Amino acid sequence: MKTVVAALGFCMLAEAAFAAGQPCCSGERRGGLDFSLPCTWHSPIPADDSVIAFAPGSVELSPEAQAVLGRQAATLARFPNGPVELVGHADTVEAPTASEQAALSQRRAEAARAYLIGQGIAPGRITASGRDSPFMIPRQLTPDTLARMRVVFTQVGN
Repeated sequence: MKTVVAALGFCMLAEAAFAAGQPCCSGERRGGLDFSLPCTWHSPIPADDSVIAFAPGSVELSPEAQAVLGRQAATLARFPNGPVELVGHADTVEAPTASEQAALSQRRAEAARAYLIGQGIAPGRITASGRDSPFMIPRQLTPDTLARMRVVFTQVGN
């Protein structure tokens, strides 16, 4: 029970430090014990809301993607100091070369960035980048696996 309470307290301290834009480690020593271990930070955005999907060859945000980005914006508004990185990806059928993948992925990440900015998130907090290679290499190129490759991931924090 003490371990659970300590872990919860530690997580709350880490969240408070992140929200205030402060580092988690203090370098403080008490009774010879070093309390300067780095804290563990988990993104405030739930895993289910950290990915938006795109139609093949498209950079248009679907209503579902807009809903996810709206939830992301609401969460990000509660943590105004956290940097946000949007990382776009494309599948290997819609963009067969690395340069095509990078360009399409970048445009997708920029579309998500523009939407978050429109929802009131400060532009200086958000970086958008596109990758020139897929984040996964499926065994078979099925419509399902290709769809899972056409995404933008949202990462919050360092």
